[in-house]
Amino acid sequence: MLIAEKKWQPFCSVFHLYYVDVKMNIRVIQQSFSRPGTQAVSCGKMEQDNDMYEEKTQQYGLLADLIRRSQDGDTGAMEALYEQFKTPLFNLAYRYTYNHAVAEDLLQDIFIKIFSNIHSLDAEKAFVGWIYRVAVNSCLTYLRRNKSPVQKAVSLDEVWNVKENYEDDDIRESALNRSLDSAIQNLPGKLKSVFLLHDYQGFKHDEIAEIMGWSVGTSKSQLFKARMKIRNNLKSRDRLQEKSHEVQ
Repeated sequence: MLIAEKKWQPFCSVFHLYYVDVKMNIRVIQQSFSRPGTQAVSCGKMEQDNDMYEEKTQQYGLLADLIRRSQDGDTGAMEALYEQFKTPLFNLAYRYTYNHAVAEDLLQDIFIKIFSNIHSLDAEKAFVGWIYRVAVNSCLTYLRRNKSPVQKAVSLDEVWNVKENYEDDDIRESALNRSLDSAIQNLPGKLKSVFLLHDYQGFKHDEIAEIMGWSVGTSKSQLFKARMKIRNNLKSRDRLQEKSHEVQ
């Protein structure tokens, strides 16, 4: 079973830790002076935010240390980076291919490229965006070289039968989620990339722009196109279902 991508969002956005937490602290300070009777609560909230800031700063420091040691050839540091990022990168590869074995092969290929070129990385803060650029490019290359359709996520008949014959919400939701996976699977490569990075991995548009080599505006427009294609795909399924019922 895939681990939810959102769990890894703090690692994906590691180079925005400072901006986010400073902004949070400023908001807390403003509230403490603008609303009578909230000063004690705000101070407690500020302490909590400061603790979060210190924890995230420590996480970034540990990541930067692992990167520097990996650049020096430390295999222990490389293994630690692999353990930290293998799950989100595998999830990404799987959603490109919907094939567990292929996703595992892609994961190995991605990390071989990462560790073969990590010495060329100039700034530790660029590491997360860089490894995702490697991952996306590896997945797109695989899709270009393998034109044959990948495993179908779910058939229309299966979705309709679940809607008609089962009252269990978990069963219905599972089938509809697989139907959504099928719609994502049918997206063109670049639209699939921006959709997966934004809606599954939790990246912001400026981060996606860095990963994909786009402008922020292009990232936003491509995400809009991806969502519209998914929406139209699901609507088409609904129309086919309605026609099927009319024939019956």
